[in-house]
Amino acid sequence: MKLITKHHILLALVFLGIIHATLAQTASNTPRLDSLALEYQINLNSNPQIAKQAATAWLEESRELGIGLQEVQALYALGNLSNVTGDYKNTIKYTTQTIDLLHKLNIEKGLAACYNIMALAYKNLGEYPKAIDNFMQCLKYSKQTENQVQEANAYQNIATLYLLQEEYKKAAENLDRAANLYREIGDDDGVLTTLFNFANILKEEGKFDQARTHYQTVLGYREKEGNKAVVAYVNINLSQMLVEEGRCEEAVIALKKTLVLLEELNFTSDITIVLNDLGLCESKLGHTKEAIKYFQKALSIGEEQSLITYNSNICKNLSQLYQDDGNYKKALEFYQKGVATIEDQNALDKEKYVANIQERYETQLKEARIQLLEKEQKLSDAELQKAELKVKRQRLIRNVFIIGFILVLLTLIVLRLLYIQRLRVQKELGIQQEENAKQKINQMMNDHKLSVIERYQEGQDQERERFAREIHDGIGSDLAGIRIAFEHYAENHEDKSQSKRISNAINNACIDVRSLSHQLHPLPFSKIGFTSFLSDFISQITQKSDIDIKTYFFPEEDIDQLPQDILADAYRIVQELINNILKHAEASHVDVQLTRHTDHLNIVINDDGKGFQKGKKHGIGLRNIKERLQKVKGSLDIDSSPGHGTSITIDIPLK
Repeated sequence: MKLITKHHILLALVFLGIIHATLAQTASNTPRLDSLALEYQINLNSNPQIAKQAATAWLEESRELGIGLQEVQALYALGNLSNVTGDYKNTIKYTTQTIDLLHKLNIEKGLAACYNIMALAYKNLGEYPKAIDNFMQCLKYSKQTENQVQEANAYQNIATLYLLQEEYKKAAENLDRAANLYREIGDDDGVLTTLFNFANILKEEGKFDQARTHYQTVLGYREKEGNKAVVAYVNINLSQMLVEEGRCEEAVIALKKTLVLLEELNFTSDITIVLNDLGLCESKLGHTKEAIKYFQKALSIGEEQSLITYNSNICKNLSQLYQDDGNYKKALEFYQKGVATIEDQNALDKEKYVANIQERYETQLKEARIQLLEKEQKLSDAELQKAELKVKRQRLIRNVFIIGFILVLLTLIVLRLLYIQRLRVQKELGIQQEENAKQKINQMMNDHKLSVIERYQEGQDQERERFAREIHDGIGSDLAGIRIAFEHYAENHEDKSQSKRISNAINNACIDVRSLSHQLHPLPFSKIGFTSFLSDFISQITQKSDIDIKTYFFPEEDIDQLPQDILADAYRIVQELINNILKHAEASHVDVQLTRHTDHLNIVINDDGKGFQKGKKHGIGLRNIKERLQKVKGSLDIDSSPGHGTSITIDIPLK
């Protein structure tokens, strides 16, 4: 049976970033709205029901008064509260409305906080790709608005994603980043939050004594300040450690106290976790009925809130409990329900497990039938003897007719099935042969096309290498000779200022020729570092133009260790896209982001230029990129429209 683990973040930090930024602007003429905001903040972690009433009234009155900033804050408050209480669907709903309104009001300051809690909601719903995308947006806007609090919160939340994947080292690294930022801005509350999450890492690693020490430290501070939400979170983790240590009786007492507090706060997702843990404890103590009651109550709440991962674990816990109790029908029912909720990674084990339960269930049915037959055989011997001769005679006649009819019918059925099977096999064989021929033709066409593309690109690379060599050895050598000759000439003439200007011009020409030669045919990236080389290339472009280009590498060290052929393709693609933006986009700002995932390298390039119509015919640059991606089986996605900039996403497989 499985414990359900949830790594909580103290969300009050997220809320304060947007409230204090704009509250002072409207305080003089909205005392009623200010009082509702204050009431919300006071009750957020201690009485969520009152906080929700205050936030709802706050939203209605701000809309009636037409005050956009107050409406933004009220929508954010409702989204934040929904995240605290585990109502993640409403978190996404209210936060999406907040983001749309912030864009409409042309305000960036609150966007980092919004994307942060949006990511948390997706994480708790088990939608991890959407969660990491929103965390990346949070980091982007945190840096744009110099909001170190939100940047620290994002790192802290990303740590919980790594914790779910059991990558404890990466989780600790992100927590260190968050803690350093909190210390830099003097945020003691944030430092305390990182301590809570360090305790989560120790707990997952099985270092219960160290984890318990950290949890008790956090618990002491939060009890003093009356933060019931965090007190509940800490007690959940302390109770789960008792369960894993086999101290189930102590765990039941602690979990029941925590359940009372969570029901008072109406934290639905956390109530589900505690009910599941109570079911585990009661099952280990042999209290099967109590365990089933807790599991079923947890499943009811989980289905209502669409907590997919929780529901799967709860169903499997119920299945195991019913199996141990000998009720294989119920065990099979709940196991299949758990599998339908979320796909198991090991399909073979799942099929074996279902087959095992199915076999036990059918065995149980057979035993029941045997018992029924044994009861029927206990009929009165006297009545059986009287009817025996008559029944035998009737049975003999009936059986002769039945057997004869069955033999004829079986013969006809077998002949019919053999004929149908033969026709089906012939038809399938013909279809398969036709399909194989089509596949061979398509494969040959694809191989030929890829061969043409590879030869074309090899020719391009060889031509670049030749141009680079000609420029470096020819023009570069000539310029070097001119520079030396001019220096000798300048020593014998008195016009120093004019000579210095000409010398500088010659030096700049030498630098430009060397840079052009390196761009056409760069050194191996293993010697200079791919990210450094790409950053230098973009830096040179930025110095020569008015465009602002930012680069982001996640993580930089892992990208530098990729194979040379993949890095070469990535460099040519980025180079081609940057050149296209310079020529056509009329942009003032560009973001270049490279992220290494487990199985692919992701490249995202955004610009705020004039964009273009999607149906428009692409130029040579984009065709070259598509051919390069076709060679490595990569993908390209372009999102653009006139007047709204362009976003290009590229995935290059690593295998």
